[in-house]
Amino acid sequence: MAGYRRHLLFSVFLLLLLFYPSAAAAAGTARAEAEDGAAGGSGAYDAIYDSIPLDEVEAILQEMKDEGIEFSIRDYVHQVMSGNGELSLGGIQAYIRQYIQEQMEKNKSTFIRLILYGILSGVFLNFSTSMYEKQMGETGFHIIYFLAVTIIAGGFLSAFHVAGKALENVVDFMRALVPSFSVAVTWSTGSAASLAFYQTALYAIGIADNIMIRIFLPVVQAYFLISVLNPLSNWRFAKFAALMSSFVRIGTKTLLAVMIGRQGIQGLIMPALDGVKRSSLFRAANSIPGVGNVFGGVTDTVIGTGILIKSAVGVAGLVAVCVLCLMPMLRLGVFTVVYKGLAAFAQPVADKRLVSVYQSVASSGKLLLQLVFMTAVMFFVTLAIVIAATNFVL
Repeated sequence: MAGYRRHLLFSVFLLLLLFYPSAAAAAGTARAEAEDGAAGGSGAYDAIYDSIPLDEVEAILQEMKDEGIEFSIRDYVHQVMSGNGELSLGGIQAYIRQYIQEQMEKNKSTFIRLILYGILSGVFLNFSTSMYEKQMGETGFHIIYFLAVTIIAGGFLSAFHVAGKALENVVDFMRALVPSFSVAVTWSTGSAASLAFYQTALYAIGIADNIMIRIFLPVVQAYFLISVLNPLSNWRFAKFAALMSSFVRIGTKTLLAVMIGRQGIQGLIMPALDGVKRSSLFRAANSIPGVGNVFGGVTDTVIGTGILIKSAVGVAGLVAVCVLCLMPMLRLGVFTVVYKGLAAFAQPVADKRLVSVYQSVASSGKLLLQLVFMTAVMFFVTLAIVIAATNFVL
C-alpha cells in the first residue's frame, strides 16, 4: 500500500513537470493562474498547441485542396481559441454553383454528340427492310457504336482518375492528421482513448488504401469494360456485371458499418477508462496539503484547454475531409447525371444496345461516386465519434 502511494505521488509530480518547465516554475505559475485565469489559459494554450504537429497537415491540405476554396486548419484553431467558432469557407456556395455550371458546360458537347449517335443508330436499324439493307444497317450501327464508345471511354477514364486521385488525397491527409489529432486527444482525455483512436484510424487508412483503391477501383474499371462490350455479346455477361456492381456497393457499406461499430464501441469504453485513472490521480493529489488546490486549478485549466484544442483540430479535420472530397464528388455526380439523362433522352430514338451502354456508364460513375463518398464518410464518422466521446471527462 505504501509503495502504491509513493508511486501515485511520483506520478503527480511527473504531471507537474510535464505541464510546466520546472517544478518551481510550476508552483509559481499555478498560483498566478489562480489569480488570473485568462493568462493561465493562454499559457496552457501555447504549451498544448505547440506540442501538436500541424505543419505537415496544413501543408498537405493547402497542396491538395482546390484553389477556389479558402480553408486553413491553423487559422480555424486560432479562431476557436479566440472565441469565434463560426465556420466560414469563403463563398463556398457560389463556388459550388459555378463549378457545377462549368462541368455541365464541358459535358454539353459530349451530350449532344452522343444523342446524335443514338439517333443515327436508330435510323440505321429501323429503316432497313431487305436483308442487304439490314446488313448495311448493322455495319453502320457498329461504326456508330464504336465511335460512341471511344468518346465514352475517354470520359470514364477522366472520371476514374478523379476518383482515384480523391481517394489518394484523403488517405494521405488522414495519414498526416492522425498523429496530430492523437496528441490532442491525449491532452484532453488520456492515452487510452488516444491509442484507441490511433489504431482505428490506421485500420480505416488501411481499408481505404488496400481495399477501396487497390480492389474496388479496379473492379469498377472492369465493370465498365464488361458493361460497355456486353451488348455486343447479346448480354451474356449481364449477371457477372451485376455481381461486380453488387460487390462494390455491398462491400463499401459493410466496411463502413464495421468501422462505425468498432469506433463506437471504443468511444464508449476508452474515455471512461481514462477518466477513472485521472480521477484516482486527482483525488490523491488533492489530498496533499498545500499542493492539492494548486494542482487542481492547473489540471482544470490544462484539461479544459486540451478539450477545446482537440475539438477545434478535430472539426478542422472534418471540414478538410469534406473540402478534399467535395469537388471530386461534384464532378462524378455531374458525370453520372449527364449519362443518366443521356440514356433517358436517347431511349425513344436510339438502339437499345446503345442506350444500355449509356446506362452502364452512368452506373459506373455512380459506383465511383459511392467509393469516394463512403471513404469520406468513414473518416468523417471516425473523427466525429472521437470528438463527441472525448468531450465528456470525469
